[in-house]
Amino acid sequence: MSAGWLDDPGLRRVWEVLRERLEARGLRVEGRVVLGGLSREERHAVAGLLGRGVTRDRVSVDLAALDADLVARSGVGGLVAVVEHATGTPLRDRPGERARNAAQREAPIELARALLAGEPWLQVWIQDVRRSGVLARATDATAAVRTAAAALARLPGPGLSRTELAVAAGGHAHALDDGTTAAALVLRALAVQAGEPVPTTTSARRDLWERSGVRVDLVSATCLTLGLRGHSGSVAARLDLAADAGDPVHLTAWDLRRCTLQVPEVVLVCENPRVLEAVAEQGGQMPVVCTSGQPALVVVDVLAALRGAELRYHGDFDWPGIAIANRLIAEAGVAPWRMSAADYERGLVGATLPLVGAPVEPAWDPELGAAMRHHGVAVHEEAVLSDLLDGST
Repeated sequence: MSAGWLDDPGLRRVWEVLRERLEARGLRVEGRVVLGGLSREERHAVAGLLGRGVTRDRVSVDLAALDADLVARSGVGGLVAVVEHATGTPLRDRPGERARNAAQREAPIELARALLAGEPWLQVWIQDVRRSGVLARATDATAAVRTAAAALARLPGPGLSRTELAVAAGGHAHALDDGTTAAALVLRALAVQAGEPVPTTTSARRDLWERSGVRVDLVSATCLTLGLRGHSGSVAARLDLAADAGDPVHLTAWDLRRCTLQVPEVVLVCENPRVLEAVAEQGGQMPVVCTSGQPALVVVDVLAALRGAELRYHGDFDWPGIAIANRLIAEAGVAPWRMSAADYERGLVGATLPLVGAPVEPAWDPELGAAMRHHGVAVHEEAVLSDLLDGST
């Protein structure tokens, strides 16, 4: 058989059928292929290819036998070489390609398993990463995983800026910027650890970074305060004016770098802004710091600057509120105030909101945890506001 004969137009469709079969089976020359719907011209060409008569429009071809015959007669090679010659392009090993692509996709996941081995949240995080497709869209998924793992190993951080963390984990200041794959991986891990949905807004992402000890910047996160004073400078002057007028003030990390706070004898630390607002409305004399829910890093910084004062903490009697109290006891040295089991039970009058979520044991009063589990009702600060105001004057 001459190479020119392989270009017979009557074999054009045959080569395409054989090409599809070979590519689908990983270029394995085995089994049989049925060529159907053959025209008269195609039957004549196939008869020449097979070396036997073809009288019907359908014929079964043994690929291994055809391969051996082509090796002997084509002058080009076996079946794979002949099909490549006839169709003009190399054949693709499609199963092999899929396997290699799968291995490439899996490699960053396996790297994460190795770098984060032993983390209790790892498997849930991996499942979340797979569902999200975040690695599939990455320009360099392996580098992103290395950066994310290095960042997570440093968290929760001791007041690191995100830029400092990015340099330490990824080698440059923008390695953890919003929109990077590494930042997305870290935030997904932090969300899994916190049992929260993945943050989808800029403010939610910033809040999650802050709660993990990473300062996104010095000006966007604030701590709501009342009655605090400073020692000198423009920030102190602003605080003094607000304290004299009884006005609340939002402090930033920038402010804390430019001002040393005066340390009063007693500070009320509350969870909800309404409590601080009510103290301001009543002209209360006790300085107040509000966490506004989960405390941002700047809130912890303010409380650290007030060390030496008696930091009386009150929050919601619900499971997130107990978690916040536990955190502030451990990180800021606050002392729970009017947050005993008896205080909770007094606040139950008229309360109907059910407790939701996983129970959290109060570090300061196991009896409080038992009472909350027994009643199954949340008591928020606003419900006991009059008691708090009595203690703030």
